[in-house]
Amino acid sequence: MRKTEMRPSAKDFYNLFIKGNWGFSSTTSRLLKIAGKTGFLNKKDKALEGIEAKFNDAVVKVNSSFIEVVDAGNRLRGVPSFFGLMGGIPSACGLAIIIYFIVKKSSEIPIVAYILFAISLAIILLVCFPLLNSLLRRELFRKTHYPMRFNRRDRKVYAWSQDMGVVTMNWDDIQFYTSQSTASEDRRGLARDEIRGYVKDRAGNLLYHLVFFKYQGRKNMQGALEIWELVRRYMEEPDGHIQAYQVNQRLLDLEGKRESFINSLVQATRFIADSPIMAAVIAPMIAWAGTGRIIAKWTCRVPRWPEWVEEKCRVDPNDPYVRNRHTERPLSAKEILWPLFCFLLGWAEVLAILYFCFRGYV
Repeated sequence: MRKTEMRPSAKDFYNLFIKGNWGFSSTTSRLLKIAGKTGFLNKKDKALEGIEAKFNDAVVKVNSSFIEVVDAGNRLRGVPSFFGLMGGIPSACGLAIIIYFIVKKSSEIPIVAYILFAISLAIILLVCFPLLNSLLRRELFRKTHYPMRFNRRDRKVYAWSQDMGVVTMNWDDIQFYTSQSTASEDRRGLARDEIRGYVKDRAGNLLYHLVFFKYQGRKNMQGALEIWELVRRYMEEPDGHIQAYQVNQRLLDLEGKRESFINSLVQATRFIADSPIMAAVIAPMIAWAGTGRIIAKWTCRVPRWPEWVEEKCRVDPNDPYVRNRHTERPLSAKEILWPLFCFLLGWAEVLAILYFCFRGYV
């Protein structure tokens, strides 16, 4: 029987979850952007000297059975949505205006205007809408996040995919490696510092290829390695669950619920700015990222693990090493008020700029 080739879909690329059976050919390497610096990671060895195990806004829950981590794109969530809406709304309005003039004022429109309208329609329909649609489809009306569970008892990894639902992989079958962008990509703003992993079948064909850990921010690869080291210790070391339980960072407030308004602003602020002062300086960017994140999160459904996964990941009622959103301390006033202040300041600055730019027209 002829083996059917599995082609990745657009949704897979959006979630950076790629399935295929080519192996690492040159075509696949270009397709998956396996370029720049790469280095294989040994599960038995520490990532690097001086790298600590940290949550880094990536962990949802910890216990003696499993650790649950969000997808690599969660930290960036909302930015594509906002820019898609920023371009989509004016484009839709422009399209409506063009159609109105063509239908209602056709007798008054000169031939030159018809040509300009045709060019504008072509640009909107063939360039703007496909691009903006791709930005919006990445995040709107999907899942709020795509979690992964690393089960230390059965040594399995359960991962959500946009197209295939929940995928199961053996921890010992995954080959992890680092993938860093080249210097030219960094200069062009295309930084790509990730920890990926792939699984092959017995014939050497690539079954799954997943971006496991990523940290958008000042630490880049170091931040991703800190998350990797946390999961590596959890799965490989006898007291890994205890080490994860003792990490002095907050868990994400995502277990079984949508991200709240305040937590969306907190996450947007942490992604955009590395310090409170910088957050105030670039407040408009925080306002944009926060707005996009709120819209993206609240148009999506909360992922629910199937019953068979919950059964495999059953937690002992007397487990002393349970951490989840119910066990975390509430956000302090400072943690709440400063992101909220920067969010409101950012929109105030944007509205003030728009007013002074267009005050002569209103």
